[in-house]
Amino acid sequence: MVHAYFDPYGFSVLSQKEIGSIERHLKNSIRPLPGEQQPSTKMSSTRKLTPLDKFLNSIDSDNNCEPSSVNKPPAYFLAEETKRYRQLATRFISDVSEDKSALFFWKCNKHLLPGLSTLARKYLATPATSVPSESAFSKSAYYGRKERTNLNGDSFCQSVFLKDKLVSEQ
Repeated sequence: MVHAYFDPYGFSVLSQKEIGSIERHLKNSIRPLPGEQQPSTKMSSTRKLTPLDKFLNSIDSDNNCEPSSVNKPPAYFLAEETKRYRQLATRFISDVSEDKSALFFWKCNKHLLPGLSTLARKYLATPATSVPSESAFSKSAYYGRKERTNLNGDSFCQSVFLKDKLVSEQ
């Protein structure tokens, strides 16, 4: 169900209860475990600033925002991003553009939702293998064994196809 959350179309059909449950799961998954040390974003006070560091800090346009965000936990940023995601996903669904894929959405909005885009990559990734493809290879190995080597290519392909269809109908 987490996959549906990261697809704007899937998100649009989830109930508020399901959305809340998924967001709680995501917030809990980014919390550090007890005993883990959180990375510090503050600059060490023992290190003396060089003149270049002082200059760069004075002209940094984002420097004014830094102190307020330094001590906020990752869950705070995720909460802000989920609010923004709800708005962007709703706008994306109501837009009349041609490409409505989840990948297109995240490609366009990864800079606005950096934390969620990382999680979206994790949950929207396609697995390398699947059970049906592994099953087909297994069946082809069965038909391709030594005793059946007199089958030509077309007969072999048709046998694998028919076996798969007959088993799925039962």
